[in-house]
Amino acid sequence: MNTKELRSTKLYKEYSLEIPFEEIDSEVNNKINQILPTVNIPGFRKGKAPLNIVKKKYEDNVLNEVIQKVIDINTKKLIEEKKFSLFRAPKVELSNYEKSKPITVNLKFDLKPEIKLKDFKDLKINKYEIELDKKAEEDQFKSFIASQKNFKKIESSRQVKNTDKVIVNFESTSEDLPEYLKSQKSFPIDLSFDDGILPGLNKDLIEKKLKVGDKVELSFNLSKILKDDKFKKTKFNFEIISIEEKIKFELTKDFLDKNGFKAEKDLKDFLVSNIKTQYEQGIKQIEKKELMDLLDKSYKFDLPDGVLEDDFNQIWRRLEHAKKEGNLDEDDKLLKDEDLKKRYKKISERRVKLGLLMQHIASEEKIVISEEEINKGILEYSSQYPGQEKQIMEYFEKNPSSLDTIRAPLIEQKVIDSIISKSKTNVIKLNEDKYKKLEVKTFDIKDAKK
Repeated sequence: MNTKELRSTKLYKEYSLEIPFEEIDSEVNNKINQILPTVNIPGFRKGKAPLNIVKKKYEDNVLNEVIQKVIDINTKKLIEEKKFSLFRAPKVELSNYEKSKPITVNLKFDLKPEIKLKDFKDLKINKYEIELDKKAEEDQFKSFIASQKNFKKIESSRQVKNTDKVIVNFESTSEDLPEYLKSQKSFPIDLSFDDGILPGLNKDLIEKKLKVGDKVELSFNLSKILKDDKFKKTKFNFEIISIEEKIKFELTKDFLDKNGFKAEKDLKDFLVSNIKTQYEQGIKQIEKKELMDLLDKSYKFDLPDGVLEDDFNQIWRRLEHAKKEGNLDEDDKLLKDEDLKKRYKKISERRVKLGLLMQHIASEEKIVISEEEINKGILEYSSQYPGQEKQIMEYFEKNPSSLDTIRAPLIEQKVIDSIISKSKTNVIKLNEDKYKKLEVKTFDIKDAKK
């Protein structure tokens, strides 16, 4: 084996290995000898055919397995020789192979960074608690009442208004549409929303000044939502079945009973509990961000170049896709590619650094995720996609490696909880106004009016 160093930094090594053909050939012969007793070759008794004849017939079948084995052996030798402490499995690329000639392999190694954990009791962490005053609670109740909609079917023959709800039948002659778009009967459409089931539908229905019984043909550009240019002009036939006008919502006993509340106070208590839960979820993200900022400032260590490169490339591919789709963030649109790369390389460095640190803490603290916690995580993840729970569960069963999408955030949260439990905490109580200011400061939220 001839070894040549191609690139070397403190935590990244790249080598080229040249493995002699004789080594490959010897392993092929060993493999053929293993299967020889089971081989039937015309003209010979079972297992008695000469090695060279069996080899000629079966060499190609075993070659991939043999090459992989030889590469694995030589890679292991190099790791042991260089005494590498690997952060992850090496990347192996077969860069050159010709039959009866040496093979050339490129190996890329990311090494473990040296991280010395500090005593978490020296960390000072803020813990936040939300306190809603009576006015905030009452405002929440009023906001809920204002958000409720009651509609009553109109008997008069008038045109639709932008506050109405219309009931329609519609169908398209296009056979390639998804089933839910081909046709619908007695389909309700709230015209107060900006868009309906089809892009621009609500606006079209209002501008056409339609009445009950009217029939109209409308065309829609569905190429974006269906990702296919053949749907740029898709025709639909609509019939207005009925029109319902918005009427004032009144909190009745019937409404309370239908929604599982015995009295108005129960509804108010539920709304307060619900808004507190929302604030607590926001507080959790604020506390996490502050902790990550603190860890980022507290620790300095080298990062593996290969891991950095992979992470940045992943980010950059997403940015290029967003740019192509016209979904790039407004502040990103203002930057040239060179400046955009600088911005996201810094973000990538922070992500990789904190990711490595969290993994190291998890290892040192012996933090693991149980099968029960994984299963609970899968259920919670599946619940975000109503109607698709079964398919998601089956996907995870067939793709065990995908469980990292469930495991990683669970481990991260356990690490965060472990750090906080050992740190000095300062409890700060927040009202709504203070919470919003803290949220803006923490996440550098830009004023939408600017």
